[in-house]
Amino acid sequence: MTVPAFHPEVAEKVATAFVKATGARWSFPRVDMQDKGTFMLISVDAVSPEVREVAPPVKESITLALNEVIPSHPSQKFGNWMVVFFHEGKMYETVHPSEFHT
Repeated sequence: MTVPAFHPEVAEKVATAFVKATGARWSFPRVDMQDKGTFMLISVDAVSPEVREVAPPVKESITLALNEVIPSHPSQKFGNWMVVFFHEGKMYETVHPSEFHT
């Protein structure tokens, strides 16, 4: 059985939703399709060196926005996206769809 992949235009919607949800506090996100196009890894670079964590209200805003634009995918039972925040090439925070249940 072939599992359908996300339509490529979803990546653009994801980037736009992220920027709106965060008030453009971080770099424009990179959206990489993984697992044969069924999982999205969203990578963001910190613009400010003092940024070391993402406040819970911002994480919730990101989660709500991305859950709205990223359709669920049957092959990803634990969530079909993750946002990873980096500073100077080192990961310092993540956000995933199960953090805030709506």
